Amino acid sequence: MPFGKPKEPKAPKEKKPKPAQKPKSGKKPTPAKKPKPPKKVKPTKKPRKGAPPQGEEGQEGEQPGKKKPILLFILIPVVVAAVAAALVFFVIMPRLSNQDPDPSVTEEPKPPELPEELKVGEESVPGMALEADESGALAVLAKTITYTYTNLNDAGKAAETYVGQLKGADPPFSIVDEEFVRLKDAPDFTAAEGMVLLARNLPKPEPEEGAETPAPTEEPKEGESAAPDSSAQPSQSPPPEESAPPVDETPDMVLTVRITWSNAEGQCVVTADEAEGKVTSPPPEEVPPTYSIGIRQAENQIRSMTSAELGLSGTSMADYEVFPQDVLEMVDDVAYIRLNIYDSVAPYAFVGSYLMGVDGEHLYRLDDSTGELVELEFTLNLGGSESAAPESAAPATGAPESGAPESAAP
Repeated sequence: MPFGKPKEPKAPKEKKPKPAQKPKSGKKPTPAKKPKPPKKVKPTKKPRKGAPPQGEEGQEGEQPGKKKPILLFILIPVVVAAVAAALVFFVIMPRLSNQDPDPSVTEEPKPPELPEELKVGEESVPGMALEADESGALAVLAKTITYTYTNLNDAGKAAETYVGQLKGADPPFSIVDEEFVRLKDAPDFTAAEGMVLLARNLPKPEPEEGAETPAPTEEPKEGESAAPDSSAQPSQSPPPEESAPPVDETPDMVLTVRITWSNAEGQCVVTADEAEGKVTSPPPEEVPPTYSIGIRQAENQIRSMTSAELGLSGTSMADYEVFPQDVLEMVDDVAYIRLNIYDSVAPYAFVGSYLMGVDGEHLYRLDDSTGELVELEFTLNLGGSESAAPESAAPATGAPESGAPESAAP
């Protein structure tokens, strides 16, 4: 509990009113300024030659000198940029380009390592020495081997014997020309001197291990049928694959043996070497076509010719009858068909005999009085069939009937 009597609250103090201010006396009004007299306008002058035209009211147009401050604000940044670009191009960049890279990366070229000596029998020849500008040069030892066989009694016979050995080797060599095409005939080894070339194909190296080979397609075994889905649905072609880059194939190589002999010197020079190429066989020879002329074709050949070609006096072959004989006659080991011709106007008067070769190459007219054969020029006509000839009556003069030959005269 508070001790003592409580204090009574004091009454708030009242603010004293401020005394009213005296109104200030009004200021004196300032007198109005007198208007300035207008400036005198100068009379317009005549413009000089080349001066800009004046305005409509006689005032001069804007002088170009007033645009100079604006142009300066535009030109100053351009000049600064040009100076900066020139500093970069002519000062900074040359210094950067002149800085050499790491000296450990570049290496100076060195002279190639080549054999110092070339052995020739028991002697040696200094090898080729090259400078650093030929740093990529290589010395490849050739595979050519040459032997000279001397003191031979018959060099040509020795060469022939050696050729027989090479042809009987395993694998065998073949006599070829310079294009490695096989020759049927061997050279004349009895000549005083000559040359023969033999060759055989070299096998290509096997592909390196790891080369991808196409996987074999699995075929159904005996007694097993294919899956039903594969037979029901049509097979879809695989998507086209991108063409692989071409692979350099190993060229074909041949092993050659060149033999040169000389009886005068009594020696054979044998040179073995490798060359790029392939031993091939010559193309097949074009054999002329052979024909087998039958009796009907021989008859048609005579009928297709004119009477003048056969040496007859008639105007047309319709005036004659042709009767082929059924016996072949041999002339120079070639079978001929005899064809007798009769005049159809004078009843079956005998005119002459002709011999047609079954090979279709020769046609002769037989002179009955002398027995001489006169060869005639003709164009082979293979028209007509080999069917049986229609029956024809033999003439009263004893001409034989036509028919197929049954035997050949010796």
